[in-house]
Order: sequence, then C-alpha cells, then structure tokens
Amino acid sequence: MPIANTDLIEHAAASMPEDDVSTSGGAIDTAARPDLTHLTANAVIAAISDGADVRTLTITGRLASGAIDTEAIVLTGAVEVVGAKTFERILKAVLSATDGARTVTVKQGAAGATRATIGPNETTRRLLFYDSASEAGATTRYEKTFLKNNHGTLTLNAAAVQLTADPAAKIKIGVAAAKGDTVSVANRKTAPGGITFVDDGVSQNVPTGVLAAGEAIGVWKELALGASDAPNKTTYTTQLSGTTV
Repeated sequence: MPIANTDLIEHAAASMPEDDVSTSGGAIDTAARPDLTHLTANAVIAAISDGADVRTLTITGRLASGAIDTEAIVLTGAVEVVGAKTFERILKAVLSATDGARTVTVKQGAAGATRATIGPNETTRRLLFYDSASEAGATTRYEKTFLKNNHGTLTLNAAAVQLTADPAAKIKIGVAAAKGDTVSVANRKTAPGGITFVDDGVSQNVPTGVLAAGEAIGVWKELALGASDAPNKTTYTTQLSGTTV
C-alpha cells in the first residue's frame, strides 16, 4: 500500500513554551501533537476512552472571562465523563500517562463534537503560541513542530512543505536545514538562524528531497501580531506532500 495521508503526522517539539522567556524548539516529541479543534461556543469538556482506562485528563483553557484555568477529568473507561468548568477555548489536553492501546476522545459538551483524539502512546494535544498576547508594538514569535513519515517502510519522494491556509494572515513557515534536528532558540521571541520564512502557497523542499520511513523534518512557525492586535481565534494549515509507490 502507498503512503496515506494518515501516515504523515505533525508532532510537537520537546520545548513548547507557554511564556516569552522559556526555550522554544528542540527535538521531536512523538507523544504530543499540535492538533486541537476550536470550540464553536463556550462549553464544558467531556472525555471518553475506548476501553478500561482510569488516567487523568487535564484540560487547560480560557474561561469566558479570559482567565486561563485548568480542570482534571478522571477517566472511567468507555463511559463519558463530563467536566464542570465552562471554557471559551482549549489550550491543551494532557493525559497523566501513556497507554499503548487506548484512544481518548475529547468532546465539546456532553455527547458533543470531537475536539481532539489522543491515540495510543500519546499524552498531549495542544495549541501553538499558548498565551501569546499582542503588545504596544508589533510582536513576532517562533515555535517549532515536526512533520513525520510514520509509514513502516516506504519513502516519501519529492517531499515538500507548504502553508496552504492562514485565514487571519498571521503565520509564515520555514523548513529546518536538516531532518531530525534538535535546534532550539532561547525563547519564542528569538528568530531561529538560517531559516527562510514563507507565506501561503510557497513550497519548500525537505532537505535531500526525501523523507524516509520514520524520518521527520522540523518546521518553524512564525506568528506576527500587530500593535494592540485584536484577539484571534483562528486556524492555519500546513501540508506535507510528495510521491510514493
């Protein structure tokens, strides 16, 4: 079977800062993914596993007041558990431990729409640029993710990365200089050296042109907020493309 879309996965980096002073970037973190769907309205959070599971799922998000708060939801296996706090948005969802078999679904409200799915051997779903606020002047921040070929044997040829959607026009991306790198910056206001950032529709080749089975390429994200920018609740889309047999 050729490489499928589901074999090409975006993972977080080891250092995903939640302030403007902590390290940003580093190596790949395969237990975490930057993959959360925004809530469509203020809502409580529900969680359910697909089997026996008593782990704790900690939800961090913004309340309607704008304050960041957390809530711990103790799983009861395949029985849905509904939290008590009402969130305006989820910033991250973190399980207390990995499990090699179980998948946990995070929902908007009781029996609601799925906002995240945390698979086996994973613990975390999160948004990038956690608590990134605009300032009196224009502010630019940088965070890193990885795009990985999770196919067991096949190579992705002519591998390239592209920003395909950015409705708020806030994001640019830049491909790392080498596959599987561990480069970090002192904080997310520090630009990574040697990276060319491009806007929507501009393709950047993966170094060597291929992404073999199990290989990953770092992709830096640049967030540019204008002076006293209005709050943003938006998305962007990054695409890893190529050919296979």
